[in-house]
Amino acid sequence: MTLVKSRTISGRAASLRAGLTLFAALALAACADEEKPLNTFEPEGPRAEMIDDLMRPIWWIAGVIGVLVVGGGIVLAIRNRVKPEDYDPEDLPEQVHGNPTLEWGWTAAPAVLLAGISVFTVLAIWDLEEANDPGGYLDGEGELDVMVIGQQWWWEYRYDIDGDGFFEDVDGDGFPNSTDEWDPDDAEWPLEIALDDDDISVANELVIPAGQQIDLTITSRDVIHSFWIPRLNGKRDAVPGRLHSWNFTAEEPGEYTGWCTEYCGLSHARMRMNTIALPPDEFDEWIANQATTADIPAAGSEAAAGRELFQQQCASCHIVWEEGIGQDPLYTGERNEGDADRQGRDFEAPLTAKAAPNLTHFATRSVMAGAIYSTYVGLDANDNDLNEGQENAQYLDDYLDLPSFIDESDDELDELRWNRAQLKRWIKNAPSQKDMAPDDLRGMPAFPGLSDDDLDHLIAYLATLD
Repeated sequence: MTLVKSRTISGRAASLRAGLTLFAALALAACADEEKPLNTFEPEGPRAEMIDDLMRPIWWIAGVIGVLVVGGGIVLAIRNRVKPEDYDPEDLPEQVHGNPTLEWGWTAAPAVLLAGISVFTVLAIWDLEEANDPGGYLDGEGELDVMVIGQQWWWEYRYDIDGDGFFEDVDGDGFPNSTDEWDPDDAEWPLEIALDDDDISVANELVIPAGQQIDLTITSRDVIHSFWIPRLNGKRDAVPGRLHSWNFTAEEPGEYTGWCTEYCGLSHARMRMNTIALPPDEFDEWIANQATTADIPAAGSEAAAGRELFQQQCASCHIVWEEGIGQDPLYTGERNEGDADRQGRDFEAPLTAKAAPNLTHFATRSVMAGAIYSTYVGLDANDNDLNEGQENAQYLDDYLDLPSFIDESDDELDELRWNRAQLKRWIKNAPSQKDMAPDDLRGMPAFPGLSDDDLDHLIAYLATLD
């Protein structure tokens, strides 16, 4: 019996040591100051600041309560500990059961505290909802309207540059808002409404002007996703057939990372989003470039051979605009009954995005493959701390000039290179790096038949898309 008691006490001591070790490791990890792209405690916009104003006091209250509860438990455990040889199961500490004062106290205090927190939470939710819904449709109160489209496993951003709005009234109430649901018998689904010549569509990277409110209308092409850039605002679901309004303002130039926060299939954990806030004059320069079409490489060049390969191997999913917007039903809305999409699927096929990233200006983007890889070696936004007075980190200073770093012969560009090796691996066998279901036309398939020369030609062509 003594041996059993000794083993019991030893087991408890080992569990206590393991628990304290784990707690210490978590505490040290929380103190780390690097690699925190999703830090909710560093708001950079008014919506994120509203959330921070609510959550920070709650964290302090919860922290104090946690310290008191855990500390009290540790004190009681130490005060009442006994040696194995002195252990007696009948020798219990003083019990407080049946003390009405204590029981009422520890029941009423948390209830009052939670009730008080709930009042401030509800008020904050109402304020956020009002601030985020300027009318529930494009052409709201912001200075730029963007449609955010989630799909497995990347994001598309459509810019309403001319300010005429993308949507038609769906429910007859005068404007399409977040309560509208798509009925194909009543109206066009907004994703099929044509982009004007002045509007643009980009993938993976949302570029915005710093200091200006951006009105977002969020939806999905396939399953439910959720759009979340914590330093700018909270999360907002992207739901097929529904339009959800959202907005944010990046008060300073910088890079703001986000993540899909709604499980959406195999690569949910790798469905990232990048937002680049540029000074307004640089943003105007970026917009002007994005509105241009791709140049056709000179005949006989390596890039021309890559363009031919692209048309054979890639153009069934991806698009490169060479003669202006409106080349494809995906963007024009000119779909006839019985038409199929670019990948040969009927338009009513469920749970499929029917789209792949627009690559017209691929070389101008700092990320690729659904924002999981940098397009340029050495371009890691997470290494930049915008809260230490570095309002324009290296990647921002160089952002508009990214295509110039493709020329690897320039000795002055040692720290930043075209990410050729990773790009080759991605084109050759994307599913080995990001879980996808290419047989179901969800995600990018592998191309085992492409030779090294083929890959070099393709990459040479992609390098011209600037």
